[in-house]
Amino acid sequence: MEIRRIKGIKRIVIPQQAGTTGAASNSLQLVAGRRRKRKKLSKSSKFLEKVTRRAARSNRSVFDEYLARHDRSNRKKKNGWLKDLSKNVFKSSRKGRKSFKLSSLF
Repeated sequence: MEIRRIKGIKRIVIPQQAGTTGAASNSLQLVAGRRRKRKKLSKSSKFLEKVTRRAARSNRSVFDEYLARHDRSNRKKKNGWLKDLSKNVFKSSRKGRKSFKLSSLF
């Protein structure tokens, strides 16, 4: 019997009929999911990796926010992206700073 794996489910237990011996241990079949491999990091580089990853995520949020504001300004007025450039950059960078907080790393 083939079982389709679903991402959020860690393991599946399928009850079966007890055999002639009546052993309870054989009455369950366990289908285990795949285990994740452990990240190979030295202790000294864990913090640096965490900071770098968080900075990359905040940069991504800055660029996504800027692109949304750029498109909106462009739709609203003629040469709107150019007129609103400084305002859009400032507001999107502020959003990025909110997502990158050094205080939560310590």
